[in-house]
Amino acid sequence: MLHLEGREVGGCKLVRKIGEGGMGEVYLGEQIRVGNRAVAVKIVQADEDGEGDSAQIADIARRFQREAGLLGNFSHPNILPVHDSGVQGDLLYLVMQFAPDGSLADAIKGRTAHPLTLPASPAFVADLIGQVAAALQYTHDRGVVHRDVKPGNVLLQLEPNGHWHALLADFGIARGADGSSHRTKVSGTLAYMAPEQFKGDFSPASDQYALAVMTYQLLTGHTPYEGDMATLTQGHLYGTPPSVRSYNAALPAKVDGVLSRALAKDPTLRYPSVADYAAALQEALAQKSAAGDVVAPVAAAPAPSVAGGKVSQGPAPKWPVDKKKPPRQPRQPGLGRVWLALLAAIVLLVGIVGAGGLLVRQQQNQQAQQTRTAQQTAGAQANSTAAAQTAVAATTATAAASQRTPIVTATATPSGISANVTTPLPPPSGVDGTAANLKISDPSPFCGQQPTTPWEKSSNVATACPDSGGVDLTAVDSTHLGCIQRKDVPQDDGYVAAIAQPATGSVVLGFRQGEGNTSGSVTNITGYYFKIDPAGKTYQIFKVGADGTPTNLMPTDGTLNGTLAAHFEVGVLYKGGQITPYINGIKLPTVTDTSFTSGWMALCTSGETTYTNALMYPLAS
Repeated sequence: MLHLEGREVGGCKLVRKIGEGGMGEVYLGEQIRVGNRAVAVKIVQADEDGEGDSAQIADIARRFQREAGLLGNFSHPNILPVHDSGVQGDLLYLVMQFAPDGSLADAIKGRTAHPLTLPASPAFVADLIGQVAAALQYTHDRGVVHRDVKPGNVLLQLEPNGHWHALLADFGIARGADGSSHRTKVSGTLAYMAPEQFKGDFSPASDQYALAVMTYQLLTGHTPYEGDMATLTQGHLYGTPPSVRSYNAALPAKVDGVLSRALAKDPTLRYPSVADYAAALQEALAQKSAAGDVVAPVAAAPAPSVAGGKVSQGPAPKWPVDKKKPPRQPRQPGLGRVWLALLAAIVLLVGIVGAGGLLVRQQQNQQAQQTRTAQQTAGAQANSTAAAQTAVAATTATAAASQRTPIVTATATPSGISANVTTPLPPPSGVDGTAANLKISDPSPFCGQQPTTPWEKSSNVATACPDSGGVDLTAVDSTHLGCIQRKDVPQDDGYVAAIAQPATGSVVLGFRQGEGNTSGSVTNITGYYFKIDPAGKTYQIFKVGADGTPTNLMPTDGTLNGTLAAHFEVGVLYKGGQITPYINGIKLPTVTDTSFTSGWMALCTSGETTYTNALMYPLAS
């Protein structure tokens, strides 16, 4: 144990230890330079036993920083955001978003304020597994395999409406895929490991297997194989898991077939991608049970409710009164194979590298190609389900552009919200899209022209300029918006748009009119604001008057039909008192207000958001 409470590491004061594992310890910290915000700080000691030479320690640190840089570039609503990383002495640190609601494992074990009772409802399971699958698909498309998917590495955020938002965490970045360190530790957790991992092999299909184990556990209250190390190893290598319906008779029969394929011993026999698995699971869970009852599909599933500190996922299937044991499994291999399995597990404990490495094998490249092909097929299906839409949210920019839904009428339900958009889309009809007539065209607002940038920033925002382009905005005080603005380019009627990559909080595109009074150190800026909450899947349009009072221009907050991808385009068309918001070229309902007749563009956030490609169009003459 490191016992680092009270120390400052990486600009964070470590308050108390909140977790530990084979790859280090995790502390609750206060990030001093960002208003003492609560963060989770993972610490790995480069020379944990004091016997490593300087060259070896330097190599571990180098690989740590390389992997941390990789994770730092990840941006997905279901991946735990990484804020910072580095080396301090012999300590390697990773600063991450703090998830106060704990992990899925904590909820299952009843160690949180909102425990989860298993078996969970099919709708809840399909939703949660769909979120994790979307995160894994995102990493797989970028050549990264997690290799330790389990409830303990799925953090939870309980949203105000009771929905459980999943965040995939712990990619084991202290060990790389090259296996150069002789002090490697187990890459996975025995109860969830795919058979090929016992031989040191891995691919995206390995993560699919682990996710299927987690699905089995949520639906039944049991993992497919239980027991000591030898029993678990033998089960993964040779066993056949009991039918899920032997534990939970209310489940549709089709679920067994889906899990059987995802738990195949041969990784090539599993689904082509984790996205395909998530879609098949949702379809199976929406079927009728053996008793003829219809299991509610995810799209119609009510959000979990919170009552008395306990989270209810709806009526769970009842256990048999006598809790009958599952059917006898097929005859298992003899004692020699048990010892062989045990030996494989021992070899695993000393020989397999940490999770989160780059794919370097030809088989894995082929698997990634299968993943991309499957995603494009899924994206072309007009009636794809909500889980499938979530899982394909991280497609490439080219695929997203080709799948983008055309602009629809104001009363239509958005259907292309989940496309991953990384390049500007054509403006709406009636807008002058001629490049030469653009009033603002800035791929890296605020960062592109420093130190003489025409963009101004508010006192409540911290800015950073990523190497990948754009500008990263962080609101210093989450109770006020942190903004940058182009006050030098006013316009009466027109269209503004930008591509947002949110990490936390809301995304806000503003059309500002003027400066109002000052509240403390914050100056209120009058105007209209289009605010999007990616986590809550809601949006609103509000105005701010001279006194700083916000007024919602919608009767109720709007609901997005789908999960927003890592990148999406946000836009606002303002014309003669009519304000029309857009997401990914999808036209949302128009509101009318004539308080302000002209203004300038502002990019804002209540948390942390990266913006690229800020554009201001005039209307067509």
